[in-house]
Amino acid sequence: MNAYRVVADALTGLRVVAGVALAVRPSVGLVVVGIATDWIDGAIARLGDAAPYGARFDLEADSVLTLGAAIAATRRGSGRSLLVAPILRYAVVAARDPRTYTPRERFFDRVSGIAQMAVLVGSLSPWPLRLLSLAAFPVTAARCATLAALLTRGAVQSGPRKRPAEARFGPDPGIGAPEVMGAPAREDR
Repeated sequence: MNAYRVVADALTGLRVVAGVALAVRPSVGLVVVGIATDWIDGAIARLGDAAPYGARFDLEADSVLTLGAAIAATRRGSGRSLLVAPILRYAVVAARDPRTYTPRERFFDRVSGIAQMAVLVGSLSPWPLRLLSLAAFPVTAARCATLAALLTRGAVQSGPRKRPAEARFGPDPGIGAPEVMGAPAREDR
């Protein structure tokens, strides 16, 4: 066991403790500690030998911190709707292993998760950061939509976009192109 892995695991474990403590005692400081450990534990872990459980431990620690922050925000008076996405995330992971996400799905999962955490931090913060909590409903809806899309492999489109008519009828052959079904479409659009 190398020292880098021990330090990284300790930081990730501290994030779990911060998430559980948030559920009991709402505090912006605990969220800041959790976010700081998230930023540095991966960098430290990559300095040594990677643990086979490291990426999953980090993901679960992030989820505990998010759920703890949502419980804390609810206890501080924010709407209970903030609890929906963190709880839904556990159902999604039970149905589909995060290691099977495509790069595009992973991107949307991360972006919506970061937005969710920003709203939760805003809900726990004093003025003016508390204004972030105004985005709670749309951000929660977007996070839930992302999680729902992750339930179906390939639901987050990763291929070229098609216009509605192309999706139904195939590509437009374009001006001057042969009107043969299956002829390649013009690429100059």
